[in-house]
Amino acid sequence: MARTITVEGDINAIDTRTVLTAQGSVTAPSLVIPAGMTKIKGIIVAASHDGAADDGSALWFIRLGGNAVLNGEQVIVVGAGGNQTVQSGSDAAPNVMVPFVLEDADIDVRPSDTVSISAEFAGVDIGDTAIAITLIYGK
Repeated sequence: MARTITVEGDINAIDTRTVLTAQGSVTAPSLVIPAGMTKIKGIIVAASHDGAADDGSALWFIRLGGNAVLNGEQVIVVGAGGNQTVQSGSDAAPNVMVPFVLEDADIDVRPSDTVSISAEFAGVDIGDTAIAITLIYGK
């Protein structure tokens, strides 16, 4: 039986590690690996940005670490985005990436320890970004 954890947050600056600890209305979901779970078997990531910064082009990546992640922190590129404001004052629609799905992550974890989940984007500022990450635990 698999178990999951989903966290989300906003990234408001380029090259800034943002630790994700919220889950919508739940401000502090448990980041402890459930008993009996020894792997992060899957990862799902979705992100969007408002495009408020003109001529931006950036990539998103996530970091999985903490005491629970064996063999050191894992860094995974999950998507990219860009924009160019074509008319001053226009209300361009937000940009949304296709969800990133990794079905066979195979990352070793230690049950009952805490995982740290963070995200950042690098490149040229694309405006404010919202991101959500789901980890799927298994054996």
